Amino acid sequence: MQVINRYFFREITITLIGVLLIILLVFTSKHFVRYMADAASGELPTYMIVQLLSLFVLSYLVMILPFSLYIAVLTTMGRMYRDSEITALEACGIGIPSITRTIAWVGVSLSVIVAVLSLYFAPWAEEMQYAIRDKAKVESELGFLEPGRFHEIRGGKGVFYMESLDDEGLSMSNVFVYVNDEGKRDIFSAASGYQETDLSTGAQFIVLEDGYRFEELPGEQGYRIHEYGRSGVRVAKEEIIAGQRPRIAWTTQQLLASGEAEDIAELQWRVSMPVACIILTLLAVIISRTTPRQGRFAKLFVAFLLYVVYLYLLMLARSWVKSEVVNPWIGMWWVHILALFTLLVLTAKQFGTPWLLSKLRLKTI
Repeated sequence: MQVINRYFFREITITLIGVLLIILLVFTSKHFVRYMADAASGELPTYMIVQLLSLFVLSYLVMILPFSLYIAVLTTMGRMYRDSEITALEACGIGIPSITRTIAWVGVSLSVIVAVLSLYFAPWAEEMQYAIRDKAKVESELGFLEPGRFHEIRGGKGVFYMESLDDEGLSMSNVFVYVNDEGKRDIFSAASGYQETDLSTGAQFIVLEDGYRFEELPGEQGYRIHEYGRSGVRVAKEEIIAGQRPRIAWTTQQLLASGEAEDIAELQWRVSMPVACIILTLLAVIISRTTPRQGRFAKLFVAFLLYVVYLYLLMLARSWVKSEVVNPWIGMWWVHILALFTLLVLTAKQFGTPWLLSKLRLKTI
């Protein structure tokens, strides 16, 4: 039996990797094009594209892995039915219950991975994506400034000018900055300067060296002149406020500590992904049962339809919990119960009710 288990595990794993790579290629290609467009328009530095793609893949594996395993089990079992391998195994005393147990262990193993991703790594990846996007917005403020030209900064509340920029694009010379902050005007001039980002807030500054500051005196005419060796001027439109993220980027600990409906909905969605992984695996085993004449892809349409309905109901239940249409105790669990009931109905239809009852160790009344 161990040989058979290894055979099923190998065949399903190989198919799973193939399906997963195809789905990732489709999803990442779409986002890669979008990121390239953002980079071309100056909204995103090119070095951030790989980071965003990697984080996107990590966050979306939560939904892609259960579907990939679902298709992998369906196609693998369909091929084995077509090639009469299942018939040969049944003739040797290895029936559907034994095969189902073997495949179920694959589903349970993958569901553990999905649970870790859903509860911990995916929220972290979402938070990192937002942080990178925020950093890109800040950097785009000065990312494409040209020497010898005046540029608006801080959303039109200031003007920046530099005479020249070194070959590495780091050090500026003969810098001029004008800032009008709530009616208070300041003028900075410096022999040199460079850009700097506060890692804690994401705010971007121009650090000026060896220069003068002309500070307007409120209610008086004229300016007060200060000489400085080093001074910083914030040029970004706004600072990044840490923690103000959509709930998809919240940690699981934050969701557990909250009793709000939206937080409960997000938490139940994360738990639902590994549960759905197991149910979909068992569902694929039942749906894949075909005759040799039907072919390995005979049930793909029905399988895909069931998956779409399952996913739609999960999303619907999530919105109901979020809007407090249903009680949080009912939450999204009714969808999984309905999926299990569908699984039992399909099993009874495929193998007969007496067969199902005998396997469940139940007695008809």
